[in-house]
Amino acid sequence: MDIVDTHGHLGPSPSGSADDTGEGDVLAAMEGQGVAATLVMPQSLQRDERAAHDRVARFVAANPGRIYGMASISPLWDERDYNAEARRCVRELGFKAIKLHPSSYNTAPGQPRAEKCFRAAAELGVPLIVHTGLGAPAALPALLIPRARQFPDLPIVLAHAGFVAYADEALVVAQECPNVYLEPSWCQYYQARKMVAAIGSDRMVMGSDHPANLAVELAKWRATGIAARDLAAVLGRTPRRLFGLPPA
Repeated sequence: MDIVDTHGHLGPSPSGSADDTGEGDVLAAMEGQGVAATLVMPQSLQRDERAAHDRVARFVAANPGRIYGMASISPLWDERDYNAEARRCVRELGFKAIKLHPSSYNTAPGQPRAEKCFRAAAELGVPLIVHTGLGAPAALPALLIPRARQFPDLPIVLAHAGFVAYADEALVVAQECPNVYLEPSWCQYYQARKMVAAIGSDRMVMGSDHPANLAVELAKWRATGIAARDLAAVLGRTPRRLFGLPPA
C-alpha cells in the first residue's frame, strides 16, 4: 500500500518538545514502516529559519521522490520578509506547504499578523498546515473557521486534529468548512474513525510528527477498521492529491 507521511520534522526542537531529528532518523523510520514519501519541515522557533529551510532542501535533493519540503516561517516576521521566504521556499526550493504554529509564536489564526500566512499560501497555491490542540487557546481548532471562510479556496490542514482533547472541535471545523482537512496525529484510533465517517477519507491524511511515532500512527489507522479503500485514500491517495505529489 502506498503510504505518505504528511507531517515530518528535521533538525532540533528549540522548545525542547522533541528530540533532534536527523536525516537518518527520518529515512530509517520510513524504511522500517514501508513509507514511500515523507513531507518534512523544520521545528518551530529556529534561530535561522532560512538555514533550516536550506537543510530541508538539501535533504529533498538527496532523496528525490521520497522526501518533500515544507516551510515553517515565523508569523512574527514582517510581511515583506515573510512573503519573500515563502516565495523562495515554494518557487525556488519546490516546497509543498507552509506551516503556522499558533502557540509557538503566540499568534492565534484570527490575529492580524496571522493573515499573511494564509494569504501567502493562497497566492502560492500550496496548503497551509496549522498546529492545533496543545497550546490552547491560541491553538484551538475553532479559531480557524473565520480564516477558512475568508480563504475558501485554500486547503487548510489541521495538524493533530485537535490533539485528542479538541478532536471533536476539529471535526466540527471540518464539517463547517469544506476546505479544511484533518491530520489526527496523537488522536485516538476511534477519533480518527469518527472523522472518516463524518467527512470522508478524501479529507483525511496521516502524519507521524516524529519518526518514533510513525509505527504508532500506522498501527492506529489500521486499528480503525475503516474500509480498505478509505485506508488507502488516507495513507496515500489523498495526501498525493492535496500536496501535488506525483503518483506512487
